[in-house]
Amino acid sequence: MAQINTLNGDNITNLREYLHDEENISYDDFEQILQTASEVLERCLEPTQIGYVKGLIYGHIQSGKTSIILTTMALAADNGFNNFVVMTSNLNDIYEQTLERIKGALDSFQVFGKTEIRQTSRATHGLPLALVCPKSPRRLRDALNIVQLSNWQNQPVIIIDDEADQASLDTNINDQTRPTSAVNRAIVDLRNHLNSHTYLQTTATPQALLLQDSQSAFRPDFVVVTEPGTGYVGGNYFFDNNNFSNSAHIRLVPDIDLDRLRTSNRIPDTVIQSMLLFFLGAAILRIQGNSKKYTYLLHTSFRQGDHHLASVLVENFKNELMNQLRQNPNAPITGVSPNLLTQLQNAYDNLQQTFVNVTIPLFNDVLAETARRITSTEVIKINSDTDEGIGSLTRKHTLYIGGTKLGRGVTVKNLLVTYYGRDAQQPQMDTVLQHARMYGYRQNELPAIRIYLPTHLAQRFVDIHVSDNLVREQCQATHLPIQLIPLMGRGIRPTRRNVLNENTVTLLTYQGGRQYFPSLPISDPNILRNQTQELDNLLSTAKYSNLQQPYGVTIDDILEILSFQYQTPGSSRTWNDDLIRQAVSTLQDQSRYQNTGSLIIVNRKADIGRSQDRDDQVGAVLPPHNRNAPYNINPNYPALLMTRNIGSRDKGWYGVPFWIPVIRFPDGNYAFSVNES
Repeated sequence: MAQINTLNGDNITNLREYLHDEENISYDDFEQILQTASEVLERCLEPTQIGYVKGLIYGHIQSGKTSIILTTMALAADNGFNNFVVMTSNLNDIYEQTLERIKGALDSFQVFGKTEIRQTSRATHGLPLALVCPKSPRRLRDALNIVQLSNWQNQPVIIIDDEADQASLDTNINDQTRPTSAVNRAIVDLRNHLNSHTYLQTTATPQALLLQDSQSAFRPDFVVVTEPGTGYVGGNYFFDNNNFSNSAHIRLVPDIDLDRLRTSNRIPDTVIQSMLLFFLGAAILRIQGNSKKYTYLLHTSFRQGDHHLASVLVENFKNELMNQLRQNPNAPITGVSPNLLTQLQNAYDNLQQTFVNVTIPLFNDVLAETARRITSTEVIKINSDTDEGIGSLTRKHTLYIGGTKLGRGVTVKNLLVTYYGRDAQQPQMDTVLQHARMYGYRQNELPAIRIYLPTHLAQRFVDIHVSDNLVREQCQATHLPIQLIPLMGRGIRPTRRNVLNENTVTLLTYQGGRQYFPSLPISDPNILRNQTQELDNLLSTAKYSNLQQPYGVTIDDILEILSFQYQTPGSSRTWNDDLIRQAVSTLQDQSRYQNTGSLIIVNRKADIGRSQDRDDQVGAVLPPHNRNAPYNINPNYPALLMTRNIGSRDKGWYGVPFWIPVIRFPDGNYAFSVNES
């Protein structure tokens, strides 16, 4: 792996000052970023080595992954790497944002954007060169031309694939009649040309990458989990428990009735409340000395026609509010209708609940500031049918209306209020997380931040947050990709189906409240060796004297018993020893289970034979009446039920005893997606 000879070369020194001066990243936070970049670089392929290695930089939504990318590049350049390819979104807004940040932050780098790449510009030898390329087949082929002209074939190269779970994966993986998808093929062609490269994937939603086949060129070999810097607020702040109904920042609202929206010609009252709170919150922040331009985000639905209607209705209400407030700008309270005044007062009272550590300006002063600035408001519709994007903010208030184009990779600056009116019927974990634009470095504006959403969507965010934390903790503990994605609600998928091999990925398995056992336990003494004796000692009568009685144990104890191999390799997909252990380890990491479970010794002299219907399966392990919550176990905690089978030859075995485990997962509306490759 790559050796780091210096942590304070010229590129790192210059980048530290740039991020401090231009992006307000403190020196302390930069040291944390540098530590993460070091963990990444030391796992990259040594410059003198032939071959390739794949890594994943696992960030948080809106947490500054680009800073990690920049620091990794600067550190690599200070330690002998000169050749870089940065693949980023094909959306022009995001591409230009990434290109400009790399140009501004890495002074000593030559930076070729798609214009220079298309023109096959020549680079100056000896200086670091970064090719910043959108993920389109044509532009990736252009980048390959530059790579060939620059003779990178036998030189070490670092490829950074930003948002690698999007666009890069093969969307035709399950259709053998079609070639691999175009972007995927172009990335593979580029990588295949290089004899020595590190392929670094970055994303905050790695579900699709972790569920790739073990032999896939897109499944990472290592994982580095990042930590957000000072001032970050995300799922840990907004959705860390189910008590969102009492949250200071979350407001539960009904789904937007789209049919009524289309006929009433007026936005719902809850949307009006959210807009008023936005305008007043922005006014309070300005009075307190903040000079930022603030944004509001409304997700109505996924239909473009609804975006257009919503943007018209929002514009109409904004104009109505402006006209009333501007009737008497010096004393706007005298110019508004009684109904609107009540709504404004309610919004002000709501904000008082969170502006608790400072003196909030008087209601009249807030209205006066709102009246002065409300004219500087722009309504922008964002979807694939418009040319609008998330560009530089020009007005004091920007109201964004839209759907999917507001998702992955898009940073909505200074976002105060987010309103979710609808959501997908079959949501995907990674997509929902990528739409969490309210996450980010928003500590200074936190008192004015509100999230309006239906109860079921708030619960979905809670479930996804729990799942994401579990995945993150397991990857962080080992620096390795895991094979199992916990889904804390069964109504959600981890990612889109068309990038997962349907032969090796099971999207829903090991479900809450279900029992699992190896369908064909290992019984061959040549394979068992001394396993039965070791389990006899671990499960001795001195420890567990009573049969069919629950013993309270820790999940650590259960994992120790499960550390043996029980399933005959290749015989079934219902029990996989490694995956069962990973699933139980996931329970261990959840506070609700308090590292507590049950152990039951069912039988020490069972004479269970092979199934009469299928010789490659064991017969029933537990009696039929004990298959739900057997032997009075607490169904809210994991339980392991162990049966010692005597292994009779006349029952199809080898004449030696062996243990058969049954794991019962605790009750709950959860499951796991599993990569079995």
